[in-house]
Amino acid sequence: MRLLDLLVLGLYFAALAGIGWWVGHGGKDDSERDLLVGDRQIPWWAVLLSVLGSEISALTFVGVPAFAYSGNWTYLQVTLGAIGGRYLVGRFFVPAFYRHNVVSIYEFLLRRYGPWTRNVAVLVFLFARVLMSGVRLGAGALIVHLALGLPVNTAIFLVAVIGVIFCAVGGVKAVVWTEVLQVSVMLVGALSALLVLWTGTRGAIIPPGSLQVIDPVWDASKEFTLWAALIGTTLTNAAIFGTDYDMVQRMLTAKNSQQSGRAVIGSALAEIPIISLFLGIGTLLRLFYQLHPDPHLPESAKQVFGYFIVTQLPAGLCGLLIAAVISVLLSSYESALASLAGSFVVDLYRPLVPEREPAHYLWVTRMATIGFATLLMIVAIVSGGVEEILKLGLEIGTYFYGALLAVFGLALMRSEARPAGPDRWTALVAMPVAIAVVLGVKVHGGLAFPWYVSLGAVTARLLIWLGGNSGPSRRPEDDERN
Repeated sequence: MRLLDLLVLGLYFAALAGIGWWVGHGGKDDSERDLLVGDRQIPWWAVLLSVLGSEISALTFVGVPAFAYSGNWTYLQVTLGAIGGRYLVGRFFVPAFYRHNVVSIYEFLLRRYGPWTRNVAVLVFLFARVLMSGVRLGAGALIVHLALGLPVNTAIFLVAVIGVIFCAVGGVKAVVWTEVLQVSVMLVGALSALLVLWTGTRGAIIPPGSLQVIDPVWDASKEFTLWAALIGTTLTNAAIFGTDYDMVQRMLTAKNSQQSGRAVIGSALAEIPIISLFLGIGTLLRLFYQLHPDPHLPESAKQVFGYFIVTQLPAGLCGLLIAAVISVLLSSYESALASLAGSFVVDLYRPLVPEREPAHYLWVTRMATIGFATLLMIVAIVSGGVEEILKLGLEIGTYFYGALLAVFGLALMRSEARPAGPDRWTALVAMPVAIAVVLGVKVHGGLAFPWYVSLGAVTARLLIWLGGNSGPSRRPEDDERN
């Protein structure tokens, strides 16, 4: 990297640190609630950008161009499911969370099923989120490794330490407001790269079939088809944005449920041009290196965009693109840390160690942030050698989210009319059994991962029904006495 690139990176990190410090020290208090939900004072447009920052991780920067580089645009179909799934979240999930004034969404399950089911749901979330976010951390570190010449593991450690500082000092407010900057830098950087590629491939002809968007074939073994998007991806988005605290946490920072719903639905619409942007980069990368052969071009498609950034972009713009990669990497990493630590403290630690001073829980939250950062680094190191990094990052969560979706769905339908009832034990058993069924199908093969959430949700719902979900209900006080 040249001097101007380093200057751009330095300015970016100075701006990031300034926002984090200002938010972390400019609030009305330093309470645990302020740390976890920002005292619900974040405007909806900032929540929208934060949701995008959490979702459009380094996987998007690395994996989506690699997908288009290898052949087609059928990945764009997932935006159809994103719109449908997030409409369900904005219409049903978010209003319920605000109505019950929860800090962690798993408090909602506590009122419906009791503590044991809540605790299992929290453990499922923690395990799934550590795996998913660890893979994203490893994917982003690949470009940092290429840009700065650092070993991959060193790049992982560097990003991890920076993310811990922002989360531990400023909480979710710092995460949200730094994500606003990070997403803005990401968009500017990606558009700049697209412009350079467009200039370098002017006059080239795109091969026929390389821009296929819709695949109408009914084939449950294919990941990106129209039917998988309309059914499988819709339920997957409903599960991710309705049951994963990493995604829901920033929604809970909005002033009310209407603004929160507007943010989550708007994020799905914003995905269409953003994913198209990165698919366009992948297609133009293919054309660029056909017109300008490079004997040193990496064989791995997931490294081509990073190689282009560090070898073809002019000084300053290269630094901006590296800042953009670090932006999305930090954005998804910081949000994961904040949600993991928040759910651990609110849902698991506080019930075990009640009635302590607020400062104690604040300290535990920050220590949990460091602990989960260590786990994410381990996963990132282990997953670094996987070639199909986009598929891996998308697939991991689908093993677990179907079980959570079924349990949350029943809680939404019956939380007021039927509080915690006798089905709490069947819900407790249904989650691990449904996850085991999905993993069994995964090992056996034949079913693409966009259908795993549907399979898990149907399995868990069936088990709860067979266990007597339609029986008479009891109030939480009755469960406590028993």
